[in-house]
Amino acid sequence: MATTLNSAVAENVGVFGWNYNRANFKFDQGLRWQRYTTGRKMACAQVGLFRQDITDLAGVSMAKLKVYGPIYGIVITVCVTVYVEGRSGLKFPGPPVFISQIYLQCLGIGMCYMALATWLLFHASMRAQIACVQLRTRLIRMPVPTQRQLDGSRKILSTWEEQGLYGMFRIPFAMPPGAESPDISDEEAAPAKATGYATGGIPGIAAKVKAKVAEKHKSGATSHNARMPGLTAGTPAWYQKELEDRDTLPESSPTGYGMDGEPTPYKHFELLRAAQREWWGCEAYMRVCFLFGMMHLVMAFSYWITLHNIAELGMIWCSNLGAAGLTAGVWIIFRLDVLPEHGGCFPWEIGGPFVTSIALGLMYSHTVTPTMMNIARVVAAIIILMHVFLTFRLYSVASPTFNKAHHQARESGGRLFNQSGSCEAPSWLPAAFQHVMYLVAPPKTAEQLAKERMDRNNDSLGDDALAKVDMTPWYYVRTMTIAVLLGWFVQLGGHATECVMGERMLVSNPGMPPWSRTGQWFGWEHGPISSKHYAHVTPQRGHWAWQKGWGPQGQQELWASDVFGFHPEADAWWAEKEGLAPLVGAAGYGKNTWNEGVIAYGQNEPKWGTSHLETHDFESSGGHRRLSDASLVAPRPVVPLPVRWPAALEPDILACGPDAASGGIAAVTAGGAGAVVPNMGIGEVVAFSLEGLLEHGMASSVTWGPSGFLVVTGTGRVAACPTTSVAGSHACAALEAPPLPGFAMDGSKAPPTAAFHVAATVEGEGGLWAAMAHGSRVALRRALGESAEWQHVASVEVPLDGAEVLSVAATDARLLVTTSDGGAYHWDLRQGVPARDEPTIDVPASGPGRTWQSACLLPNGKIVRLASAWPRAAPELLV
Repeated sequence: MATTLNSAVAENVGVFGWNYNRANFKFDQGLRWQRYTTGRKMACAQVGLFRQDITDLAGVSMAKLKVYGPIYGIVITVCVTVYVEGRSGLKFPGPPVFISQIYLQCLGIGMCYMALATWLLFHASMRAQIACVQLRTRLIRMPVPTQRQLDGSRKILSTWEEQGLYGMFRIPFAMPPGAESPDISDEEAAPAKATGYATGGIPGIAAKVKAKVAEKHKSGATSHNARMPGLTAGTPAWYQKELEDRDTLPESSPTGYGMDGEPTPYKHFELLRAAQREWWGCEAYMRVCFLFGMMHLVMAFSYWITLHNIAELGMIWCSNLGAAGLTAGVWIIFRLDVLPEHGGCFPWEIGGPFVTSIALGLMYSHTVTPTMMNIARVVAAIIILMHVFLTFRLYSVASPTFNKAHHQARESGGRLFNQSGSCEAPSWLPAAFQHVMYLVAPPKTAEQLAKERMDRNNDSLGDDALAKVDMTPWYYVRTMTIAVLLGWFVQLGGHATECVMGERMLVSNPGMPPWSRTGQWFGWEHGPISSKHYAHVTPQRGHWAWQKGWGPQGQQELWASDVFGFHPEADAWWAEKEGLAPLVGAAGYGKNTWNEGVIAYGQNEPKWGTSHLETHDFESSGGHRRLSDASLVAPRPVVPLPVRWPAALEPDILACGPDAASGGIAAVTAGGAGAVVPNMGIGEVVAFSLEGLLEHGMASSVTWGPSGFLVVTGTGRVAACPTTSVAGSHACAALEAPPLPGFAMDGSKAPPTAAFHVAATVEGEGGLWAAMAHGSRVALRRALGESAEWQHVASVEVPLDGAEVLSVAATDARLLVTTSDGGAYHWDLRQGVPARDEPTIDVPASGPGRTWQSACLLPNGKIVRLASAWPRAAPELLV
């Protein structure tokens, strides 16, 4: 009976244990699969975060392409536009050279810095995007499980048969678990001590027993395998086997990294940190170039508004305000981008435009003196030196500092500059720009940060982008800055040269305004007050070469501004050498009639009828040329030609060749010996002689025509000296013309005179003509025959202003009168008659001890003067 009862109890207990443990096994296998799929989902989510990390970190650099790129493009476009449309001297005489060269150089510097910034931006942004794509498509991928991993995570029910008998038939609370519980990981919290059931009852007794067992285990008095049912922690054997499999095959775990998860620092952070070495330098110095380019661009605008207000509009106060405002703007952007303690406190060198306004104010003063001009030139040199010092400052603030790298770059904001920024401050970064670089590196672990804090020399960083990057962008910026510095030194040397020689002395037409080189600006004057048109009015002629044409009233080209009398002196601007005779109503000829019979602007048309008669007397207020006073013409420096004269030659008279092919300037003595200076003094001087003159007296003047020389002798006779080539001796014979009046037969009295030929045309007769000076009046006479007198045709007045006429030179197209003070007055001739009464005046700046002797006009309009200067023995040719 007892045996039967025991057998029944054992059977029931065994069946209970079997069913209990089998149900636990099935339950645990379901949990195992859920845990695996949950781990895989979290691993996929983590990889998604990693991929987003790559996009976010690289996106900081990529976003700058969208922010800065359009700005760079617009700025470069503005620079090109200003280069094309912002040139000075098109609609008015060019301003002083120093302001134009500083303005254009600032514009060029700004454009070059912006172009360099654009290229660095392209590289940084594209390289960051390539790194992002490479990491996202090749390394940071979703951890999709393989079939083997899926099969390994699945447990079929037949696996129950692999368990031991103890685990299959273990009775809960009567038999301890077959395996130990897993250790607590670092991320898990330690179990809290029980606070309830401290004394008494079964729970209190159980707690005391557990404490004693743990104490015995810790002291080694008992084996760890000793277990007490209900009192010893443990797990089923199949769970312990699962943990052992994950230690053996970590890639089969839900995370793919075994029990500990993915190791830190994360691999994608380190890979991106290594890639940042290739573009961080471009990203940083792109921002430096942006500041330098914008500074020079705004400064160029400041210089331009200064010269525009003074040279074109004559508004000195607007010039000062514009220069001050734009200078303040440059100072502010420099102050925002450069920290005060690193060179951004007070950049005084930026004040060049404001100082320029002062210099131009002196140069364009109403009553300018040589002292004022010299002061202005010195101030201009100071302005260029300010740019030199500014370039040194820019080089200083852009240089790498190589300080200790840290992760708390200063940030712009707050009261002045705060310390709340979490951007990076690499060791190589220019410390002055750390708050505007916005460099963000991947995060580091606590161990890495602690190691950096212990390092004073960045040795622990190794190849980290905080310590080592590609410094090629800095080399480019450094080269560019050095080139800018050399450019300012060139400007300084050029300004010093022009202070000695005069402006534009190294180009054609030295001393003359640039538009006189091609003739397209014919009719304009130059000097301190020189604007003959309006900068905001498109000229009807000029570089557009437009001409209205001829009508019943002659040539009539009028602007509304002309009608209101803003520039009655501009009618000579519309003068033409060609056209239908007698040019009635054409500008520059006869009475000034352009103001009569035009539309009544600003008036009620029916009230004034079809014609608006103007009653103002324009002739008494200046007529055709209001600015005709010689005192308004500023003396210009003259340049000596490099001439090596033949031995013992001391010329007295100059004669310029009739065309460019003739090759130069003839210098002749009163006795007939001479030499030809070719090609503006470049080349060998060719000697020649004029024979047969002495029987008619010494030579008084010489004219070089297409067929040879025409000589006026001391007795008033005109002799012709035909030539085929200049070199050698040329026989001279008197022409069949009466002697010129006013000459003494013994040659003791010879007024300044020049003879020339005029070709015969339908409108007028040609023949032999002469220009003779009598006091301040120069008469133009025509020879009618051998026995007849010289017929007076026309005359002009020379504003001598205390000087006397020294020589007269004439051709069929031009008349030139030279005075004893070196002044040259020339008129255009049409058929031997002056085209206008007022001359074009050229006043040289004579050196000490220089005596003027003669002058002539080259075919291109340049004036060549002959002078002697004590104690130099050799005569000088000056252009």
